[in-house]
Amino acid sequence: MMIRRRDLLASGGSLFAGAALGVFVPAGAAQAHEYDVGKLKVEHPWIRAPADGDNKSSFYAFLHNNGDTPDKLVAVKVEKFGKSVIHGDAKNLELEAPVVLPPKSTVTMAPGGVYVALLDAKKHLEVGWGLEMTLVFEKAGEVVIDAAIDAPDAQHAHDAEAMERWEKAHNKDTSGPKDGGHEGHQGHDGHEHHHHEDMKPGAGQ
Repeated sequence: MMIRRRDLLASGGSLFAGAALGVFVPAGAAQAHEYDVGKLKVEHPWIRAPADGDNKSSFYAFLHNNGDTPDKLVAVKVEKFGKSVIHGDAKNLELEAPVVLPPKSTVTMAPGGVYVALLDAKKHLEVGWGLEMTLVFEKAGEVVIDAAIDAPDAQHAHDAEAMERWEKAHNKDTSGPKDGGHEGHQGHDGHEHHHHEDMKPGAGQ
């Protein structure tokens, strides 16, 4: 399921409002981008969109364990990809291994560190949208999240510079709708300007 970021964040303001300044939006606007399951919190989940001609992606987030016992991220379920592989061993990122969450700690999943590889994309993913995923923890259980879809070369969630490069490369700017009326840019007010449309086959391609 692909989700319009604006739908989730309309009441709190768009996360992209702060992205233009390279800062995270205050908690009031980011509440819809934090997810609690048991004593765990998933914060700022995001993925890199597959590069042109590619069919794989990477998932990142901040994982907070506020409990007194360890836990592990053991699986990721996402309908838009055929397979997910967790690379949770920071000493050997080639190894398939769960992400271990020690008590009272935060694990940062980021480029160059632990991550989840998303393989065999089944459908085009539009940068600026959100993607529904289910994270499975060994003890805390499952939580459904909405991961922001960022540019293929993004270095962090809502990387405005990477987004700008992607928009230029794909002829997306503030001059008007492209790709059959599908917009994914920011206006001068700093808000995301997506108009609503159903997910028709091939939309945004």
